[in-house]
Amino acid sequence: MATLRKSTLQPKKSSSHPAPKRESATLKREDPKILMLAGEHSGDLLGGELIRELKKNFPELETFGVGGERMIEEGFHSIESMEELSIIGFSAILFKYRFLKALIGRLLDAAVERNCTHAILIDYPGFNLRLAKELKKLGITVIFYVSPQLWAWKFNRIYGIRETIDLMLVLFPFEKEIYDRYGVPCEFVGHPLAVRLREKIRKEAQIEEPEEKSHLHATVTLMPGSRSGEIRRILNDLLETAGQLSEHYESEKKKVRFLLPNINQKEELYILEQIEFAKTKYSHLKIEYLFDRSLRAIEASDLVLVTSGTATLEVAYFEKPMVILYKVSMFTYAIGSFFIRTPNIGLVNILSGKEICRELVQAECTPVHIVAESIDLLENKKYRNKAIEEIRKVKESLGSENSSRHAAREITKLIKGIPRK
Repeated sequence: MATLRKSTLQPKKSSSHPAPKRESATLKREDPKILMLAGEHSGDLLGGELIRELKKNFPELETFGVGGERMIEEGFHSIESMEELSIIGFSAILFKYRFLKALIGRLLDAAVERNCTHAILIDYPGFNLRLAKELKKLGITVIFYVSPQLWAWKFNRIYGIRETIDLMLVLFPFEKEIYDRYGVPCEFVGHPLAVRLREKIRKEAQIEEPEEKSHLHATVTLMPGSRSGEIRRILNDLLETAGQLSEHYESEKKKVRFLLPNINQKEELYILEQIEFAKTKYSHLKIEYLFDRSLRAIEASDLVLVTSGTATLEVAYFEKPMVILYKVSMFTYAIGSFFIRTPNIGLVNILSGKEICRELVQAECTPVHIVAESIDLLENKKYRNKAIEEIRKVKESLGSENSSRHAAREITKLIKGIPRK
């Protein structure tokens, strides 16, 4: 989301109650009232977990602002539906500009009304960094949870962050190094991935053993992404890759099992239709479609062909070799190439600081290249083991402690005035 222009913010008008004068007030430390804002589902999950942990230290904790179902379950009061913040595209931002500007005013008024001195802003940087600037003017202590990806683009935001953010809580260790270098108070709290995946995989149904297990050479999982655009750009390349791999190993009298998990119900019919079409082209091809069982599919795999995104971290959690795929429209790629600062696209490679998993981007994202890399990872033991070793290092770098617990501990220190080490 684009950063809002500097302007005079107007609170939401009420015919019976005039807007309060915005003046900072003193908060009783034993009864904290915290403004929080999460603009997306991932932030809502983090917010819910964080509120639960904070209540262990502050049983009478009052939280308010904007959040979703998970935060509300923990007693959070949302003054606006989080869905109203789901904005995609430049035209949508322009359409909602007045609403977003007014929402900032309402949040500031709510902070003053509730005698709030601390705010926790979760991800959603375009809006939250603007809100942080206004909260700082009121003397409110601002905590930012999940760093903007300034290491990838818009790095100059770090100067505004240094002026407005009192504590930055980051998920990746290299982010703390950046903030330390620029004098921003920062704590690496770890990534919530491990805890979430352990909980999620217990809920996923087991995958049945293959009928011809003794003749099985390898299991390959195809992950075309979760968004409709990703699926429609990459799915057919993955299915063609599966067909060619099936044919290659069939000539050597080896069987390859293909798993295709999906969480996008709207695209289910399209995916199933494309699978059937691929099977008519390659008679030996067998693909098992799995709805909402992606972790089980990764766990059962010898190789994962995955669209770039957070799914690459899920694959890293299971220490599986992978090929990272990325394909967008030429216009999007051209614009992105102009602004992106990092040489890598996959999160596992960004965290490693080098390409430990092959990235096939745009013109290289074709069945010919995917098949060649897949065969290398399945047949070249030295190459495969080196990839797994590097992936394991990335997994370990994400931390093993409960990230929400760590974040709550650092926030508690700030509220109680305990110096950070």
